[in-house]
Parts: sequence; C-alpha cells; structure tokens
Amino acid sequence: MKQGLTSLEIHYLVKELQFLVGGRVDNIYNPEKEEFILQLHVSGKGKQILRMISGKLFYLASWKKPAEAPSGFCMFLRKHLGGARLRGINQLESERIVELLFEKKDGKERLVVELFGKGNILLCDENNIVLSALVYHKWKDREIRAKFDYSYPKREYNLFDIKLDELTLLFNKSDKNVVKCLASDLGLGGSYAEEVCLISDVDKDKKAIDADEKEIKAIFKVLGNIIETKIKPLIVYDKDEVKDIVPFNLKVYDKLKVKEFKGYSEAFDDYFLVEFKEEKPKSKQEKEIERIKRMFETQKKQIDGLGVKEEKEREKAELIYNNYKLLGDILSELKKAAEKHSWDEIKERLKGHKVIKSVNSKEKTIEVEF
Repeated sequence: MKQGLTSLEIHYLVKELQFLVGGRVDNIYNPEKEEFILQLHVSGKGKQILRMISGKLFYLASWKKPAEAPSGFCMFLRKHLGGARLRGINQLESERIVELLFEKKDGKERLVVELFGKGNILLCDENNIVLSALVYHKWKDREIRAKFDYSYPKREYNLFDIKLDELTLLFNKSDKNVVKCLASDLGLGGSYAEEVCLISDVDKDKKAIDADEKEIKAIFKVLGNIIETKIKPLIVYDKDEVKDIVPFNLKVYDKLKVKEFKGYSEAFDDYFLVEFKEEKPKSKQEKEIERIKRMFETQKKQIDGLGVKEEKEREKAELIYNNYKLLGDILSELKKAAEKHSWDEIKERLKGHKVIKSVNSKEKTIEVEF
C-alpha cells in the first residue's frame, strides 16, 4: 500500500479536485478509525466520494467501504457540515496539509486534513479555532486541542513559491547531499528529487553546499517545470509489484512498466481495487442478480432431488408389481394370523423369515425385502 503523499502529489490532486467546489455535503462516514468519507453532491456531476485517510491519502474514489456505527467525531462532523457548501480546496503552502472551506447559513468552517506523520483531521471555525479533532496531542512546538488556535509545522521555504536566491541559501547552509536536501529540506520527496537531479544533470550525491551557481540555476529551472508539468497519471510497476503512483511520467522510472490513467484519483482508485484488492461493495443490482442465482441453484437442486426420488419410487413400484402375488399372499396370511394371535406373538414366529425382515408390533406393520 502506498504509505503517503508527497507535497507535489497533493499539489496535483488539489488541482484535479477543484470541480468539487460548490458541491453540497450529503453525508460523512468513517469505515475505519482514521478513514473518513465525505460524500458530496456536485451539480451536473452527481454523487462524489472524497476519501481521506489521516496521514496517508486524500483522493476521489468511485466507491465507499461499508461503514458501521459512526464515531463521536464523525457525528460531530455530520452535525457541523451536513448540508454545507464546499467553497474551496487548498493546499497550505507546500505542506502536506489540505484545507476544505465550507459555508452554511450560520457561518463558515474549515476541515483540515494533515497528511504527514501519523496525521490528523480537524474542524476549525472561521477564526482558526479548533472545534474538534480526530486526535488531540501536544508537541514541543504546537498543541492540538479544542478552543485553541490551529497551528502547523512550516518549512522555511515554500516549494511552489521558492526564489532562486532562497534555493541558493538553502543549498549553502545544508549539510546534506543535493538529492536529500531537495527531498527533505525542500519537501520534494525522494523520487521527484532524483528526477530533478537527473533532468538538470547535477550529481545527486554531491554536497549541496558544493553546488555551483550554474547547477543551482539548472535545478531551479527544472523545479519550476516539474510543478507545472501537464498531468498524466501512472501506476509504476517493478517486477509486477506496484512501486509508485505518480501524476506524470518520471525519467527515473523509464525502464519500468507503467499503467496510464485519465485522472490522478482514478489511479489511486484502481490501485485499491485491483492491486491492493479492497473489496468493492456490491450494488443493489449486483445483489439482486446474486439472490436470483442462489434461488435458481436451490430450485435446481430441489428438482434434481425430486428426479432421484421419483426414480426410487418407480423402482419400488416395479418391485411391488413384480411380486404382487407373493405380497398379497403374505398380507392374507398375516390377516388370518392376527385374528388368532397378538402382534408380539406374530413377531416372535416370523423371526428368520426369508422375505419378512422385521415386524413392528406397536404400529402393526412389516418390512419385506424382495
């Protein structure tokens, strides 16, 4: 399972999901503790399912997992956001945080989805005060608690708005090599940092502080291009195993097999259904078809059983017909014997009889074998 999104991937997902703005919240579900489904109705598009997994994923799904009783936090979100209009979807600078802005008659609220570390999902009012959160926690430099201002850890530089002199300063004070400086200090992520080094023809293992002006300018240019690359989502495979889910083709993956998609969310949706094999809930039509199939199979077994039973009864009837005289004589003799003797006496006398195998004196019946 893809364990999380990079800042650049969130950037492309947020751009792709802008069509949801204006949609109305129909319902909110939480199939699992850290997973929430925001179901929206978008004019002209119908039902849209926004899937959020705290600390990991945020994308538009084609289906939702069955949800049991909603948690207290889920009920809180339903109360505050039910019927609200989505007025904006934003990424906070270049952080791995998505902000959804909602509007109701009685005011505005913000749903914040943190996609870094263990993650979190919070609801804040329009003044940035935390109303409730999935997880309350206190760190050295910030605290998530109801009635407190919401704050988040910020990088020194914004990947999507960095200037050349800022990138130069970042390199000059880094103790990492070029690829690690881009990946962690700038927040680009490993694969994309390697991609930048490859395209800009800069040795990724070179100390960032040793990069010259020409190399930094080349990196700066590639960074600008990669942020504006036309989206062409792919699932990347390495020996038939999913290696990555990316918004566009990467040269670092040139030798690997890929599967193309029209939308980035569509790629994640396919991953969970086909690769990760999450079981998609069946539609009403599929459930009805399965019910009819089960009913058909049951009826077929019953019909087959009746055929077997009919054959056995026919065999019995033929045996009785073929031994009609013998059976008639036995019944005639038994009738005469019953006039003089009790059935217990008859049972005792018939022990070892060649045709009459047993006598039930209580029921006054016999069992014969032909």
